[in-house]
Amino acid sequence: MHHRARFLLLLPAVLVLICFLVLPLGYLVRNSFYLSELGQSPKGAATLANYAELFGDRFYVSIIFKTIWMSVLITASALLAGYPLAYFLWRSVDRWRGVLMVIVLAPLIVSIVVSAYGWTILLGNTGLVNQALLALGLIATPLKMMHTDLAIMIGLTHVVLPFVVLSVFASLERIDPFVREAAQTLGAKKWRVFLHVVLPLSLPGIVSGTTLAFSVSVASYVAPAVLGGSGPNFISTMIYHQLITLMNWPLGSAIAAVLMVVALGLVFAYLRFWSLFGGVAFHGRNAEAR
Repeated sequence: MHHRARFLLLLPAVLVLICFLVLPLGYLVRNSFYLSELGQSPKGAATLANYAELFGDRFYVSIIFKTIWMSVLITASALLAGYPLAYFLWRSVDRWRGVLMVIVLAPLIVSIVVSAYGWTILLGNTGLVNQALLALGLIATPLKMMHTDLAIMIGLTHVVLPFVVLSVFASLERIDPFVREAAQTLGAKKWRVFLHVVLPLSLPGIVSGTTLAFSVSVASYVAPAVLGGSGPNFISTMIYHQLITLMNWPLGSAIAAVLMVVALGLVFAYLRFWSLFGGVAFHGRNAEAR
């Protein structure tokens, strides 16, 4: 009876996932194995021609690798900026923590579209960044930052930063303060307490935060479309170009299927790596500290 009640509680969520996630993705994958005329529904026998065209064209392959590499860099940037911010939130007094948390959540509260267009005001040739650099005499002519890969990285780092901060902060909140005090009592300096106690114990938050950051980055569309150059510059914009502009649904579906498989594979490998070696590193560091 207990298992039956649990199944009934999960049933609504399972049905929603099946109807709005599994079935659409299944149709997309099925669509990628058929050829069609421009703007028509798939017809004919199943074929791998779309995947052969995708992997046989250097342009498509380069966009895939570029997207993955930039998503890794964006995730690393978000971690480098987000961990100190999460640590600061953790050590801040309670009366300021709520205000700081609202500031951290601002990118999620404001629409991603609004956020992306906000960066166009900052990074444009007449934007605040160029105007400040010109006023300080650091540059003679405005720097081209808009419609570049740098602009995409800045915009997406801003979007995914809250995921890293919240994940790391939640991990830090679970650390017993007596653990740090015990390490200091035994003579460990602050930097050793951080390296050997705080950092290993916050590892689950780092892993979950970076996983979320990479997943959001690799599939993001708005920031690359607004801040990047014209034409396909990210997997998501390439999919949009094939589906909406060229009306080539089979090839667009193949690209989307590849994105899904690559993203899931990389995330699974990343989580598997930490499940195998994260605990070893944690126990080894603790042994060294002792």
